[in-house]
Amino acid sequence: MTEPASDDGGLLERIGDVVEDVLGEDLAPPEPENRWERRQRILDSWTAIILAVAAVAATWASFQASQWSGAQSDAQSASAIERSDAGRAESEATSAEIQDSQMWLSWLGAVGNGQSERAAFFRQRFSPPLAAAQVQWLGSVPTDAQGIPTAVPPGTPMDLPAYVVPAQVKADRLGTRAEASLAEADQASSNSTRFVLLAVVFALALFFASIATKFSEPKLQVMLVLTALGLLGFGIIRMLILPQLL
Repeated sequence: MTEPASDDGGLLERIGDVVEDVLGEDLAPPEPENRWERRQRILDSWTAIILAVAAVAATWASFQASQWSGAQSDAQSASAIERSDAGRAESEATSAEIQDSQMWLSWLGAVGNGQSERAAFFRQRFSPPLAAAQVQWLGSVPTDAQGIPTAVPPGTPMDLPAYVVPAQVKADRLGTRAEASLAEADQASSNSTRFVLLAVVFALALFFASIATKFSEPKLQVMLVLTALGLLGFGIIRMLILPQLL
């Protein structure tokens, strides 16, 4: 019946020995490191920092390149839709202008032939833009009760700034928006390319930092670490200047 107690005691002693080893109570003081070990420790620390920062920066640059590529696709799609809508509005404007021209020429022919009732018939069917321009075109020319002028001014009302076709205004607005969307797509493409190049720079920093400790020549190690550090610093500064998307 006393054997379990002795086993427990031995186990507690072994646990105590492990705790003493971990706490280092019985460990001898460490020997002072030489210059080689100190240099290697510093290089290893800098290499680890460069590798960690470069890995995070490369991941962020790749993410930004993907985001800007998506923004480019969205802007190009918006530009295509707006350009298509502008084309339809342009067709409507052309059709409206043709109808106004035909109506006005019919009115002018009736006026020239002295057909007052026929001229009044066409005059009443002028579109609002043509009617507004007609008033400005006639200006101070006297007219009779049916709006027939005593003299025909030079030119046509369609040549005046007052003649504005709503469909043409819509087409111009959509065309401007399409151009703006296309410019946004070009800018997004440029930003995506810049971030791809930054990802390459960070990859080079990772490469130089990872092989620095593989060489035994001190000058070569330092040169590779400094190269990796320079690439990393340049990439981070450049990335902070560029616009970011979330």
